Amino acid sequence: MTLSHLTDFSDRISPMLVKELRQGLRAKTFIAVFLTLQIFLGIMLLSASAASTTDRAGSVVSGMIFGFFGIAVLIVQPLRGVAALATEIKGNTIDMMVLTRLSAWRIVFGKWVAIVSQSALILSTIIPYLILRYFFGGMNLVGEMVFLVVLFLTSMALTAITVGLSGSSSVIIRSILPLFGTPILFMAIMGVLFGNGSREIVEVCSLDNLESTIHLGVYVVSISYLGWSSLSLGTSLIAPAAENHSTPRRLIALAAMLLMIPVMRYSTLDEELLATLICLIAAPAILLALTESTLLVPTVCTPFVKRGLPGKLAGIFLYPGLASGVFFTILLTGIVLFVFRSHPTAGANTGLCVIALSVLGSLLLPAVLQGFFFKSEGQRVANYMLLLLGSAVLTGILAILASAMSNHGFLWVFIWNPMVFMVMTDFGGAVDSDLLVAVSAVDFILIIMLSIKAITLFRGSRDVIAQAEEPLNAPAPR
Repeated sequence: MTLSHLTDFSDRISPMLVKELRQGLRAKTFIAVFLTLQIFLGIMLLSASAASTTDRAGSVVSGMIFGFFGIAVLIVQPLRGVAALATEIKGNTIDMMVLTRLSAWRIVFGKWVAIVSQSALILSTIIPYLILRYFFGGMNLVGEMVFLVVLFLTSMALTAITVGLSGSSSVIIRSILPLFGTPILFMAIMGVLFGNGSREIVEVCSLDNLESTIHLGVYVVSISYLGWSSLSLGTSLIAPAAENHSTPRRLIALAAMLLMIPVMRYSTLDEELLATLICLIAAPAILLALTESTLLVPTVCTPFVKRGLPGKLAGIFLYPGLASGVFFTILLTGIVLFVFRSHPTAGANTGLCVIALSVLGSLLLPAVLQGFFFKSEGQRVANYMLLLLGSAVLTGILAILASAMSNHGFLWVFIWNPMVFMVMTDFGGAVDSDLLVAVSAVDFILIIMLSIKAITLFRGSRDVIAQAEEPLNAPAPR
């Protein structure tokens, strides 16, 4: 009797996942992290039990467990995804994988699941240490277990971001940006949702009141959406033009934003929390729409033209490509403004409106610069990200200068960079109503410039759409 089914993966599992798991579990990085974590936790656990007092032993052990686990799954494991797609691209093996009937999504998803599975293995080895920690006393069982799960979910999202960006041709985007940018992003989200250190995060994770439960739920939903958006970006970077990943992605973003209308209207949550959630939904969708290729092929137009005039009108916003991405951005922006105004008090908060429009303009400016000054199709995502990063660096420099000077009037010279309005709102020196008018004008100019570019691209795509219509208009064979 053969036992091969017990020693090998099932044929039902994706071959990409099997390949990555086999390579990942044998990788020196994973083995080093796994063994080092066990050795350090074992030694530190014994040392803490011997050196700490009875009252502090439990908290010391918990700190060590979460600290070492956090380093392993929030830093080391996500960084292993930096070269996930880049390796395949450099080795010219993407096309070979496609020939095996693996879609671009299955390739990206398999690489992500492989790394996450290894993180899950590390998580399973933490459980015995938590059991030992229980005997030290003073353990918030629910809070610490939920916090451990939150760390793992955050690791999943961070891994999705690094895997998604690994398809970029820029080393800065796929390596340096995840190393420094993603921790800042998640710290900002956690700061908004869990406060500025006034409460211990373990207490928030204890779920002992409705507010903490809602905040934790919003955090989990937010990082899940960001992770999915990042994997979708990675899929688009390696997918052939005939695969349409844009339409489902945009429909999901529109549905999520429409669901926010009753939430904004009837929810009693803080308006800043709701505004953050809206930005987390809209920003990735806009970024992905504005970084798509200008190439449009007839096969992806066929499902739209088959539906006649309604399908063609929907295609203006849902066709893959930059042209429809601009009009989708305008549509989503209109829905965002409507959703934001649905809150009873959000419209009266002028400063919050300025920040929201500043975020929108910050996403539009790199697309305008890229559309008029950069023509390389294969570098669209990298160029956009670098321009967005440059805008953020410039804003940071201006913020430092503004904090060192008593006069902030010079910031008006840089309002062409909408991100500067965030600095002007924080430092004051200008009436919020004036800032609202100025940022609205800047955003409107950027939208007009993008619309001109999109109309030009749509005119160039008329032949492609006509090719998709030809089989439908051809007379039926007798």
